Amino acid sequence: MRLEYIHSARAIVGGTLAAHFAPAAPIAPSAWAAEFAVLPDGEYAGEKIDLRRTPHIVEPLDMLGPDAPVNEIAVMKSGQTAFTTMLLCAIGHSIDRDPCDMVVVQPTDVALRKFNSIKLGRMIELTAPLRDKVYPQSSRSAAGSTTYEKRFPRGSLSLLLASSPANLRMLTAKKALCDEVDEYEDDLDGQGDPLSLVARGQKSFKASGTWKRAYVSTPVIQDASKIEEKHAAGDQRRWHVDCPHCKERIVLEWNAPYDPTTHGLKFKKTFPHQAYYVARCCGGVIESAQKVAVYRTGRWVATAPGPGKYPSYHFDELSAPFSTWDGIAADYVAAGNDPAKLKTFWNLTLGLPFNVAVDAPDYELLMQRREDYPPEVIPPGALLVNVSADVQMRGIYVEVVAFAPDQQSWTIFADYLDGSTTEVDAGAFAELTKLYEREWPDTNGRKFRADEFLIDSGYRTDVVYEWTRRHPGTRATKGDDGWSKVPLGIATDQDIDYRGRKIKGGAKLRLMGTWPLKSKFYTYAALMPIADGAGLTFPPGFCHFGRFLDENYFKQITSEYLEDGAFRGRKRKTWKQRPHRDNHFLDCRVGNIAGAHAYFTSFKADDWAARAIARGVSAEELPVEAPAPAANAGEQKSYFEQLASLNKGL
Repeated sequence: MRLEYIHSARAIVGGTLAAHFAPAAPIAPSAWAAEFAVLPDGEYAGEKIDLRRTPHIVEPLDMLGPDAPVNEIAVMKSGQTAFTTMLLCAIGHSIDRDPCDMVVVQPTDVALRKFNSIKLGRMIELTAPLRDKVYPQSSRSAAGSTTYEKRFPRGSLSLLLASSPANLRMLTAKKALCDEVDEYEDDLDGQGDPLSLVARGQKSFKASGTWKRAYVSTPVIQDASKIEEKHAAGDQRRWHVDCPHCKERIVLEWNAPYDPTTHGLKFKKTFPHQAYYVARCCGGVIESAQKVAVYRTGRWVATAPGPGKYPSYHFDELSAPFSTWDGIAADYVAAGNDPAKLKTFWNLTLGLPFNVAVDAPDYELLMQRREDYPPEVIPPGALLVNVSADVQMRGIYVEVVAFAPDQQSWTIFADYLDGSTTEVDAGAFAELTKLYEREWPDTNGRKFRADEFLIDSGYRTDVVYEWTRRHPGTRATKGDDGWSKVPLGIATDQDIDYRGRKIKGGAKLRLMGTWPLKSKFYTYAALMPIADGAGLTFPPGFCHFGRFLDENYFKQITSEYLEDGAFRGRKRKTWKQRPHRDNHFLDCRVGNIAGAHAYFTSFKADDWAARAIARGVSAEELPVEAPAPAANAGEQKSYFEQLASLNKGL
């Protein structure tokens, strides 16, 4: 009897353990998500996911399940379209029903930490099957999870940085979820691009055909976009909805927003925008209030089917249930002709890569446009003065630019400081110190020091670092090629002690994303004044050049052009220098725009108005502003209006 009891007990315990660790019955990822997944953030945080709100993610989510007859998918998307939720549900389903080794690859450390703590970590904690199966973090157990590796029965999930070739080389994974791939580097220290390294890590699953891979990203630059390339290689599915008038299936598209005679989203330039959609099929008007209902009639349809093509998807805010057409209209109007804002609109609203096909204006045309304003004087209305320097073997090129709040700019000084650049307190650097200490007068005699002072460290690096140590407020920079680079990166310590550790408070370096900045400059340099009958007005971003600037200056600032090329087999637009043309003053201008970027992205109208008052600028001193509709003219006054009203109270 005793032996029988022991045998029964072992059977019960064994059966219990087997039931706990064995994968549950097969179920499609979308069905699993609807039954178990709890949203980690957003408006419905803490609630079970309701896929009726986001039916567009159901099909691509199920494509990542083990029963789908495809190995990879690509999603080219705008912002706020729930595809991060899709990735989370794919991870959850795999942990619970299809355990294996997986990786999630994120482009930056910040993105990785946010994905882990705000999204994945919370979802695991809130979703019962995941909470039960993912081992907790424990310093005493080798089997426990870690911050960036989630372990569970029969599998693991590694969270990796796309910028770490060492980690990518070591991965072996059945499933790979690659997020925001357009922000990945094109090459990692000569070892290949991150996507190629991910593919290598899945080779052992090729023979069985069980591998899965997803590419998900907002695109960045046309003909240089990784997700655009992956999307084009697939069958290019679009979300087709029913026209409420004729019931024909259509795709909601962006097209000629101010022309009511064509199809597409239409709206007024001024607030309220009163956006509506004109259907291509029958010309029927779809009102904003109908948007969500029309979206819910949608389904995915391949627009470029073909043998061997994997499912690829494009989805944007025109169809997305979380955005409004009036909001899209407001974003477009607010972008105006600012290339940086238009790029953001194209990428994050339309989910499309931005076309940067803009070359430098002809230097002779810019020379003909020179104006009679005094050199070395801050013009009326300019509230920001930047200095940018480009160090050479002998001498330093320097440009000083004044900016207005609407991004109009005036070159007030451009020169070559001749002299040796080997000593920090002699030669050209001694002359640069004089510029650092200099005050720049405005037209009323008030004097101001430069707000930003950037110096390129690509040449005479150690001397530049020492000079910046001695001159507080200056920034050492280094150009960083690529279309997804930020204008001015986070400062990194460069000084190292005898143990090889970086010294805080020493020299710092900021990487500068030069490629987008050059596009922005050339777009603004090509702007022309607007004739209004009584004279000329200047559009936001207009570049003013004084007659004191010589031909060499204009040749240098227009010395580069865009070339269609290839890098490691991929198409890529790159900036090339024209033969026999120096580009030092162009580098200076790029530095000045980089230094101004934070002001233009963070300052609001009242910030600029307060800054003007603090500097003693009156409404009468303002430049003439070209008429441009505000994003919400019914609620927000422009800087010029606010400054005028503030001046009235003085």
